[in-house]
Amino acid sequence: MFDIGPEKLLFVLAIALAVLGPERIPHVARGLGKFRAEIRRLTSDIHPDALEALSNPRGALLRAVAEPARALAEPTRAVSEAVTQQRLALVDAVSDFRRSVVPTGPSPAHDSGPPSGYQGAPAPTPDDPAFN
Repeated sequence: MFDIGPEKLLFVLAIALAVLGPERIPHVARGLGKFRAEIRRLTSDIHPDALEALSNPRGALLRAVAEPARALAEPTRAVSEAVTQQRLALVDAVSDFRRSVVPTGPSPAHDSGPPSGYQGAPAPTPDDPAFN
């Protein structure tokens, strides 16, 4: 972790002995051991996703963005399918309506001319104000 060899460790211990004195070294060492144990306990509680995000931030960011996109894609797809089904139903209904209203062939009522007793309005002449 820290690449400390035996020479460096001896040097640090000698400086600690000179600065702290022989009576305080055991208390400081015990405190450092407790501190190290507490740090290990805290880091072991970190969620694996957080550790992975710290080691690979780009991948974690891409996954974090992809999850909401997937969550939004499903309802969007469902709405799109529902709209398509409604559109097809509407097209079918319009086709059925047109088939029921528009006759498929000539009928005798259309070929016989106006009904009997129909006087009809006279055709406007160019001098008539209703002509235009």
